[in-house]
Amino acid sequence: MAPWPKTGSAYTPHFRSLAFAASVLLLSVPLDAVAGASGSLRFSMRGEVRALRSFEELKEIAPPSRLRVFEPYEEGPAEFYALPINAVLDAVYGERWREQEEVLLTCADGYQPTFPVRRLLEHRAWLAFDREDAPGFSILKLESGERRRIELSPYYLIWDNYDDEELRRQGDYGWPYQLIGIDLIRARDRFPKMTPAPGASSDVLAGFTAFRVHCTRCHAINGEGGTIGPELNLPRNPIEYRDAKWLRQWIEDPSSLIATARMPALNRRLPNREKLIDDVLAYLGAMSRQKTEP
Repeated sequence: MAPWPKTGSAYTPHFRSLAFAASVLLLSVPLDAVAGASGSLRFSMRGEVRALRSFEELKEIAPPSRLRVFEPYEEGPAEFYALPINAVLDAVYGERWREQEEVLLTCADGYQPTFPVRRLLEHRAWLAFDREDAPGFSILKLESGERRRIELSPYYLIWDNYDDEELRRQGDYGWPYQLIGIDLIRARDRFPKMTPAPGASSDVLAGFTAFRVHCTRCHAINGEGGTIGPELNLPRNPIEYRDAKWLRQWIEDPSSLIATARMPALNRRLPNREKLIDDVLAYLGAMSRQKTEP
């Protein structure tokens, strides 16, 4: 089979050409893909809603492209129709978004992952709205030992990782689906009750960063963070009823302790993985002495 086109092969309705350029395959976005895209995307700045954009408006800002990626949940190649997110952010916020600290994403199920804005400047990300090579707009995801088909609508944030080894090592970090909102934030403004007290040690601060990257997708501290998993400081912090050895193993691979655990193992390809776990435990220990009611 001929290789798929590299990132960002543009699509123009009702036009198809295999010779538009030596390394680019130009095809049209299927009409059913466009018709199937639905839902508005909310754009905020530090919690204040700045804009709502429908799919029709978004594709006017940044024409759809077809993109081949290494899908981290399926651990194999996948092909999506998508919009370049940086172009969308330029149109909504202007250039100022590039000077912000972090991106907070909100998904329909309450999942709220964050990552630094600089990640969008160092790598290419896309808002996927349909898929070429699967039933509907979906992926197969491993949950509780079984592969389950997950609906991705309205949007799935994907990354041009096919030839990017650094992104490949990071697995599904920064790949939220059922995306409904984008917020540009400062961590201490957005998560004041999750932030360590002034004068916190370097390992606690590193743990705060690691917790926001890897844990707030699902977990909250003092009521701030995700809602998929349990709150981790109120009424009790895991440090208060589990020893460090057990917690370290739980973070490394929950299924090694509970076969049916829904929480995934920490990405095994992360560099300095053991230090990251130590830092998270240091952060949890500090927050166990810093309980604040939501």
